[in-house]
Amino acid sequence: MNEWKLISSNEAREKLGSYGSILHGVTWMSADTTPHNSTLLALWRTYSSLDQHITSSGQTSLAPPSRLFFPQVRVFTDPNPLPHFHTIRRRRVDTGFHPFLLKAAFPQLTVLYQEDWEDYHKLPVPFVIERIIVADREAAEAAIKHDQPIFSPAFNFPGSKYWWEPIRHTLLSFLSEPASKKKTVTYVHRQSEKTGVRLRDVDHEALVRALKKMEHDSGYEAHIVSSVFDETDWATRMSAISKSTVMLGPYGSDLMDCLFMKPSPQATLMELFPSGTFARDEELVARSIDIEYVAWWDDRKFTSGNLPTINQPSNTQEARVNVAALTKAVREALAR
Repeated sequence: MNEWKLISSNEAREKLGSYGSILHGVTWMSADTTPHNSTLLALWRTYSSLDQHITSSGQTSLAPPSRLFFPQVRVFTDPNPLPHFHTIRRRRVDTGFHPFLLKAAFPQLTVLYQEDWEDYHKLPVPFVIERIIVADREAAEAAIKHDQPIFSPAFNFPGSKYWWEPIRHTLLSFLSEPASKKKTVTYVHRQSEKTGVRLRDVDHEALVRALKKMEHDSGYEAHIVSSVFDETDWATRMSAISKSTVMLGPYGSDLMDCLFMKPSPQATLMELFPSGTFARDEELVARSIDIEYVAWWDDRKFTSGNLPTINQPSNTQEARVNVAALTKAVREALAR
């Protein structure tokens, strides 16, 4: 059902007949069987290469995408209930990104799943897709070097330096956040989680105290937000990030939200790693939108010119951080 075949126009007439329907507009497709939070990033970065004149205010000639297909992923993760239990609340599949983000940053986009894809296959006529952008991590993996992020092929296309601005401005319009004149630092943590890199409890608590003291003493705005949805709701977290001059937190995909930081010469992402480990995912994202990037091992910091060797952290490691050295670097970034 999901095989790709290249055929000529004559073969198409023989196999498909002389009549078909059309899916107008721009279609996105993720060919992956497992979720990944870089899917929207890779699709938009690829699509944005068609307009190399996107402006700093987010003006673009590109039509917004109309639909996103997940042909390998079903809507729900639990078994279908019996017909008379149709009111039971179901568990939706994890797409790799928060469902609110899609609705807020891509409001014209409809998400379609394997069940919808199967419906199209069962219809008695073929469909022509007017324009399609496909993300396929398996294909990307075969095209990258071992130390490159899985979504890096999308950045091989030419593009405007403001490629992400249409999406960032759309989210800002949704959040309706008043402009803040204060420089802002946001610490994104997952301290209550059992998996994923997190700080030692003692370092986390010391960092929270230090940032609150900095806010009180220096007049900067400080936000402490959790990536756990039950602890910090999505809108609160994204509002804090969208105002941020400096964003910091332990290694992890949560930091990909740096895409929504406020652009400025001081904009900086600081990623905290267990000593001896490193991954380039967030560094590539930050660099693509001209955000300064700093990786930390305890009291050692690394910038884009001298990054450590790739050595992926495990999901159970804790990161140590010298809070005095880190907060000093935050102050220096804010004062640039």
